[in-house]
Amino acid sequence: PPWRRLFAPRRSAGVTAMTLKAGEVRAYLLANGVTKAQYDKAEGRGLSGLQELAESVNCTLKDEETVRMAVAAASAEKKATTSEAALTPLTAEERKRFAAAFEHFDKDKSGELDVKEFRSAMLDSGMCPYPYEQEELFKTADMDGSGTITFEEYCHFIQVYRAKQSWWERMMESMTDKFMPKPSYLTKTAASAAELH
Repeated sequence: PPWRRLFAPRRSAGVTAMTLKAGEVRAYLLANGVTKAQYDKAEGRGLSGLQELAESVNCTLKDEETVRMAVAAASAEKKATTSEAALTPLTAEERKRFAAAFEHFDKDKSGELDVKEFRSAMLDSGMCPYPYEQEELFKTADMDGSGTITFEEYCHFIQVYRAKQSWWERMMESMTDKFMPKPSYLTKTAASAAELH
């Protein structure tokens, strides 16, 4: 439509016209409760129609920085939601192994891992982060900001960590897990379970 040209930067007598992209305007208005039908109708009336539509939902297109920040925040939220949905659930066997590792590395038996315990459990669970990444990974895992990691936070972290790995990292960790001897606490857990049955 012809109004799209109005979004290109123009200067006349020291005044700058709107520099928002059409996609930014559309995303902003839709995020503020405008329907697609309302947007399409207003789009046909040009920039003034879009500004009127924005005002009808108590927002404005005049503050371009606010529009861009709102669009970026909505995009980040959508990515986070999509990422959560894309996480591969842990199998019962994996949860059992991670529970054994969690319990083993919870040296003070608090039911939570501190930074040092978390590093040990992470390495033992097949994750191979670089040393400089470990502090940041702990902060990522500590979803409630308590300074410690619960078992559920630990399991969630493992899912997120795996989702971000490259195929090469996944393959290397899988090979390590397959060919390296199992930790002693896992063989004790398996032996204890066998004795109970």
